[in-house]
Order: sequence, then structure tokens, then C-alpha cells
Amino acid sequence: MFDTAVPRRPAAPAEIAQRLEVAPHLFFRWLSTIIDYISLTLAFILLVGATAKIPGLSNAAAVTGLVGVLAYFPVTEGIWGRSLGKLITGLIVVDRHGRPPGIGKATLRTLLRLVEVNPFLVGGIPAAICVGVSQYHQRLGDLAADTFVIPKRDLPRAPVDDIFG
Repeated sequence: MFDTAVPRRPAAPAEIAQRLEVAPHLFFRWLSTIIDYISLTLAFILLVGATAKIPGLSNAAAVTGLVGVLAYFPVTEGIWGRSLGKLITGLIVVDRHGRPPGIGKATLRTLLRLVEVNPFLVGGIPAAICVGVSQYHQRLGDLAADTFVIPKRDLPRAPVDDIFG
């Protein structure tokens, strides 16, 4: 007659992150990063290449491209929680409350990404080790910014998601 079941509260991002299987999670984070780096590299090459023969414009294009590359992660992950790579792989960066982290936290994540996920140094090895051994499968940038990378499908839907998907 009456439903006596206690309503379940939605899982917090930390709980979702803690339950993730390490190997698949690392694979999708790696794939997301590769997609982002390839996309950024191609966009930069196309921008600089398209303006290479225009006097005075090629230097401005290179500077614009470099600024775009540096702003890419803080803007996309800070505002939407997703870069192109994360969108394709179904991942999202969120704060402890399940919201996009904001520009400040995303910038902190990016600064540490330059060290721990740098393809010219030791690749993603430091990040992979950290994700593999940390309680919530976070890399150093996530630990410093108090963010979590989780599958978007596992994040509880907020009412605004009904409007904006």
C-alpha cells in the first residue's frame, strides 16, 4: 500500500570515483588525453600553416594558437567539465559537489598536467601511477584541485540537465 523504501541519495563524485575499475578508467583517461593532444596539435598546425605565407600574420597566428592551446583545458574543463576528448570518451571533470570545477581549479589541474602528463617528458606515467594508487583514482592535478574525473553517465542528473542535456 505505502512505499516504505527509503529514497536513495545520489552518489557523490568521490563515491563514484572510488568504485571505478582502475584499468578501464585509465584507458579512457589516456584516450581522452590523446584525442585532446591530437586535436590541439592539428588545430595549431592548421592555424599556423594557413597563415604562414601572409607577412606579419603568421607570428600573430602562432601566438594566438599558443594562447588557445594554453587556455583549452582551463576553459573547456572549467566551464563545461569536458574537453573534446572527455566528451568523446564520456568522461567529465567535476568538483566535490558534481559541478564543473571552474576556471581556477581547471587551471591548477592544467598546470600539474604539464608535468605529469607531458608527452615530451615521461608521458602520462606519473599520472597513471597516481590514478592507480589514489583512493579516488585522481592524478596529482585532481588531488590539488579537489576534482574527480568520472563517467558522465554515472553523475546524478540535475534538474538543469533536463533543459540543457
